[in-house]
Amino acid sequence: MGVLVVIASVALALTAWQVAIDRSVFEGYFGALNPVVVMVAGTAAGTIAIATLQGSSSFAILGPGGAKDAVSIISWVVPFLAIAAIGADLVLRFDEDTNVALPDALRFYPAIAVFVELVLHAVPIAVLVAIFGTPTALDVTFWRIAIPVALIEAVLQAVYATSTGTSVFSAIHLTVFGVVQVWLFWRFGFVWMLGFRLAYYLLWHLVWGTARLELMF
Repeated sequence: MGVLVVIASVALALTAWQVAIDRSVFEGYFGALNPVVVMVAGTAAGTIAIATLQGSSSFAILGPGGAKDAVSIISWVVPFLAIAAIGADLVLRFDEDTNVALPDALRFYPAIAVFVELVLHAVPIAVLVAIFGTPTALDVTFWRIAIPVALIEAVLQAVYATSTGTSVFSAIHLTVFGVVQVWLFWRFGFVWMLGFRLAYYLLWHLVWGTARLELMF
């Protein structure tokens, strides 16, 4: 659990730092709520969820899969998903403010990645494992957990999309993204699920997020 405490502490520190500079970047996620308070609550709930999962399921901070395999999977799946999102952006045109600009992005995205994984993945997974049990393979139990959890972020993004095209793409893209993440959590551990999102954020929000402002607007 020490690894998770460090991850949560870094997310909280980055949140507090960004709030001190400009808290408005969190409004799309937290509205008028204090981002630091929301982050404290979210990381606390997520930590409890993961502690529960580690004691009762195959979902853990570090799972049975090897780091080499996890890195290999992330290194080819993340670019594939990022390229799909970039292609959709070029054709369907997401809003200009889809990405938080640098240098705020360097504080915001690592912090929000931790929040999303803990609140939108770890917590609902803990609830569903309590209901259905822990998967032992890519069986019915796995899909009963993976699909509902993946749909949480997919539906949220689709609802807040500004066009039919971007809504449909976001729903499909993030459902696939979410299922892969749940599988990574189950097979390799929370750390690698988080690493997957951070790698995606690097390509989509930071690299492309910076380039698109010059190319498209």
